[in-house]
Amino acid sequence: MKLYLTSAYEVHPGLDTLLSLSPNDSAHTHILCNDPEQADAIVFIENTQFDDVMFRRLRDHEFVKQFAEKVFMYNEMDRPWDVLPGLYTCMTQKQMNKGSQRAFAYLSTPNKHIPSIYDTNAERKWLYSFMGAMSHASRQQVMRLPTEGAFLKDTSDFNVWNTSSEELDQRAKDYANVLGSSKFVLCPRGIGTSSIRLYETLEAGRAPIIIADQWVPPEETDWSFAIQIRENRIKAIPAILKSHADEAIERGDAARAAWLSNYAPDKLFNTLGNSIESLLLNTGQIESRNTTLPWNKWIASSGLMTRTAVQRIRGQR
Repeated sequence: MKLYLTSAYEVHPGLDTLLSLSPNDSAHTHILCNDPEQADAIVFIENTQFDDVMFRRLRDHEFVKQFAEKVFMYNEMDRPWDVLPGLYTCMTQKQMNKGSQRAFAYLSTPNKHIPSIYDTNAERKWLYSFMGAMSHASRQQVMRLPTEGAFLKDTSDFNVWNTSSEELDQRAKDYANVLGSSKFVLCPRGIGTSSIRLYETLEAGRAPIIIADQWVPPEETDWSFAIQIRENRIKAIPAILKSHADEAIERGDAARAAWLSNYAPDKLFNTLGNSIESLLLNTGQIESRNTTLPWNKWIASSGLMTRTAVQRIRGQR
């Protein structure tokens, strides 16, 4: 399939990442196309747009109007709404329209210390671990779990937008060291249902514990290596993981195999192409296209708009 990848914005790190990966794609099933008219699918690769949270610029783009039947987007908003048909990292089970949307992974794991974890094969001294900000009630419950034989750290006081490169790198290294020293890695939802942490855990070859009732698993992966725990059963995590402790290495290796098959640098472009192709072949696709903005979509993005305004006032953006 011929893919035309683009963005409606001048700053587009997701697009840059994907374009850098495509030359090393090992499957050679899909190819980049420089002509949107000749392409089988046009995909807007979009990160969260803090200055245009409603994606007005994207919805008004000439390609969206001219090639409506083959336009898609990759969307990694924490609280998404159906801007366009395409791939969503955090679309909830309640909101997911399987005819026009598919769950998808994040395009990158920016912590440069993650790739070395699997080969280092550190001692897995922690039964479970979690380091993160308290961006959801489930994380607050996680922080109340027993710490004996485990590692838990609340990083809510850390402002990633206002720190030195040295501190940022040290925190990234500390995070990677804890992840690598864990049998199981707790992956509770944050503002969104998914998290980069989940895919870092796969890359590191550690067993993820998914705590996100509304999370939609990407279809290309068999997620049986993960243990999914309901948000109302967080207190039971220590007992559950003790009963599965002897499975940690096997589950971690299966997680690593899933990452190598679908999300590694030489596979991610192909995985994205396959996912877009599956949507393109869906006969109900065209009927589901709607670039208008009903009231419920305003509500879905209101949290991001509020947080962005607060961060600007605090000088965090």
